[in-house]
Amino acid sequence: MGNTLDCGLSDCGSPEQHTDETTDYSKPIEYDGAREAKAPAPAPKKILSSLEVHRHLKEYYEAWKNGTIQPKQLEMLQKMPVDPATGLLWWQWVERHSGICEHQPPRDKPVFLS
Repeated sequence: MGNTLDCGLSDCGSPEQHTDETTDYSKPIEYDGAREAKAPAPAPKKILSSLEVHRHLKEYYEAWKNGTIQPKQLEMLQKMPVDPATGLLWWQWVERHSGICEHQPPRDKPVFLS
C-alpha cells in the first residue's frame, strides 16, 4: 500500500483507488459546473502608489497639526510599524518627504510639537 496525501477534498483519493486503466491523469478534470455556482472571487485590494500613500499620510499629519484629527485615527497611525526602508515612524516619514525635517537622527516629536 502506498502513501496517501490527505488533501482535504472529498474526491481526492490515492492512485491505488483508481484501478480503471482508462483513467488519463494527463488531462484536466472536467467539473460539473460546481465552480460556476459559487460566488465570484473578491476583487483584489487596490495597492496604493507611494504618491497616494504620501498624500493620505500628509492629510493625517496636517489634521494632527491642526488639532482636527479623530482620536481613533491618531491611535491607529501611532500603532503603525516603522517604515522598513527608513526606520521612521509615519509622521517622521511625512516630515522627511515633505522637506519639513530630515530626521537624521530621528526626532522624538513632530516639528509642530517642538
